Amino acid sequence: MLEIFRYLTSKSKILLIGFVLILAPIAIISYMSMQSVNQKAENLKLNYTGTIRLVRDKLENGILKLEENLYNQIAEYSSDQNTQEFQEWLGELEKKDSAFQYLFLVNNEMGLLSSMISSNWSNDNTRNNTEEKLLLHADFKKAEEAEFRQKNCVEAIRYYKRVLDTIKDNQGKAFVLARIGRCYYKSGNFEKGIVEYKKLLDIDNESNIGNVPTKVVALSQLSTGYSKINRNQQLMITNLQLYRYLIENSWDIFGGDYPFYLNSVTSEIQGQRKLYATNDSILEELDTLNNKKNKINNQIEFIKLLEQNLIPEIEAELNRKNLSETQKHKILKNDSESEIQIGYFWLPASFLSNDLIIMGYQFNENYLLSKQIPEMLSTVELGKDVLLGIIDKKDSLLFIQNGESITDYLVTENFKLLFESWKVAFFNKDGQTIEELVGKEKNLYRILIGGIILLMLIGLVVIIRAVIHESEMARIKSEFVSNVSHELKTPLALIRMFGETLDSGIVSDEKKRKEFYGIIRTESERLTHLINNVLDFSKMDTGRKKYNFVKADLVQVVRNSVEAYKFHIRENGFEITGEFPDESIMLNIDKDSISQSVLNLLSNAVKYSDKTKYIKIKVSKDETSAIISVSDKGIGIPKIEMKKIFEKFYRVSNEQVQESKGTGLGLTLTKQIVEAHDGEINVESEPGKGSRFTIKIPLLN
Repeated sequence: MLEIFRYLTSKSKILLIGFVLILAPIAIISYMSMQSVNQKAENLKLNYTGTIRLVRDKLENGILKLEENLYNQIAEYSSDQNTQEFQEWLGELEKKDSAFQYLFLVNNEMGLLSSMISSNWSNDNTRNNTEEKLLLHADFKKAEEAEFRQKNCVEAIRYYKRVLDTIKDNQGKAFVLARIGRCYYKSGNFEKGIVEYKKLLDIDNESNIGNVPTKVVALSQLSTGYSKINRNQQLMITNLQLYRYLIENSWDIFGGDYPFYLNSVTSEIQGQRKLYATNDSILEELDTLNNKKNKINNQIEFIKLLEQNLIPEIEAELNRKNLSETQKHKILKNDSESEIQIGYFWLPASFLSNDLIIMGYQFNENYLLSKQIPEMLSTVELGKDVLLGIIDKKDSLLFIQNGESITDYLVTENFKLLFESWKVAFFNKDGQTIEELVGKEKNLYRILIGGIILLMLIGLVVIIRAVIHESEMARIKSEFVSNVSHELKTPLALIRMFGETLDSGIVSDEKKRKEFYGIIRTESERLTHLINNVLDFSKMDTGRKKYNFVKADLVQVVRNSVEAYKFHIRENGFEITGEFPDESIMLNIDKDSISQSVLNLLSNAVKYSDKTKYIKIKVSKDETSAIISVSDKGIGIPKIEMKKIFEKFYRVSNEQVQESKGTGLGLTLTKQIVEAHDGEINVESEPGKGSRFTIKIPLLN
């Protein structure tokens, strides 16, 4: 392909070089501009990232400051308190600082205490050994024997009452009364059982039956008794009393007794709620109690979560004696797989007298997002087009300035010390990303680069086509010169040969001499015809060809043309027949041009015939036109190339055609001559069966 550039003129080469020199710098500048836009986006991202890290640090430091303030309050507190006082203190702290919720204490036995709930927490009151003493009492043993082995509840009640008469402390009385009431229930005597359980209500609230407060046991059993004897009014009152007591007087959840009683009475109350519908004050109280109950349940779940996830970690730290860090944070996951951020610190030495080692808390995320973070951001200037937000690990929006609803962010940065699942995010007010902010500029350069590349490709294609065309024209012209030279050699050789023969005087026969003169004349005419073809083409190609139109007989013009070429035709072994009308066909024509057209068609018929050497020329007319047709039985023309044969220098891509010398101008000139006479030329051909060219010239009006 590179060889085609050999035929380029100096002007074309300069044009190509200039084209490259102009477009190459433009392409380089466009590429560099594109890179600068990418760099601009990167710089913008770096600037936003640097700013967002500063904001993130400010938010974290603000939250850590809240923790520091909480710790300072702890250090000032008097630690010489009992369990109830510690719970009240935790409740006061929760109300005072809304950034924290579910404050809790951990003792050295890994017990947990919150403002409402405790788990595995040692009671301040030393538990007496009343129950153990009762197990040694002879009548108590007989009572249990009768109740459990003999199934004789009447006998058991008799022995339990004898034991009751000997007991002085309330704890023991409560224990035995509960046994007596149980035996009455077992025997089906619910009325007497209710009487015994009512006696329990008169005993002080400090006593327990097992791990359950005496009053809870009494009210729970009274509820069962009233239900059995269908005393609905007393049942409602008793359940409400029990519900109220459980809400106001929680105890250690270790063992599960407290959650059991709370859930049981809650179900009873919910089932009977319609019975309270006529009493608005009771309904209002129930709503208040329900709210407190929900808080208690939440704390129960929180304490259980701590027992599973935090207590093992604290025990491990104690075993390693790794207590140097005063403040720690941890992420916990509950059953719903939501994450809970907690913090804790080791308590000052003053708390060790109460066996307390750790205080912890859960962050109130709703408060931080709705109050604390907006307050901390009020002093931060981010610019008029930038908003700050907090998103979670799923990119869901938790908080954004001005309450906008935007999803696409500019940059994000994870919290380092707190809230591992949170990210600080910058948002554009119009919801655009960094890519979109520089997108218009980038698209402009993309279009520019694309346009330049397209222009370069178009220019390259045009230049390559021009080079190919110029190269092809150079090749065709070279072949044209070669073919013309060959075409001219034949008649010149004949003229020279017969001229030398005549000049030598060898031919003495006058008839022969005339024949030789005739050959010299016809070959001279053929030579003239070839030269005229070249000259006429040059004139036609430059628009300088002028025609000499005169009124002439077309039949005679064609006859003379055939006679002038007949020697050459017959010398090549062709049979030629003519079919001419008897009458003249007078037309306004250029006789030399028409003759030249006919000779071109005859010459092609001679060149492109194979074994069957036959030519027929016919002149006729119809109602509107004079018709000249030249037929042969030569090699024919493929259908696909019929439209191209009238193009200058074009030759059919056939091996026999390529071997035959010719200028490639004959049909082009013929078509131009015919069109100059307002006529048309058509061809009918089939490969291997010959061709017929038909010229139609309008008749005179």
